[in-house]
Amino acid sequence: MKDKSLFELGKLAQRGNQNAMLEIIERKKNILKKYSFNDEDRYQYLILKLIEGIQHYKF
Repeated sequence: MKDKSLFELGKLAQRGNQNAMLEIIERKKNILKKYSFNDEDRYQYLILKLIEGIQHYKF
């Protein structure tokens, strides 16, 4: 999955591929940590919103 673009991973994640969703989260981990301000609850909330956003996005 490392060689796929975010677009391809997003399409796979929408179809239910959990590995693709985990790869997207892993790639965006730094920005999620930055905007969670070292608060674990906020970090989990941002991950939840990222997952919801990917599921509802029209590719």
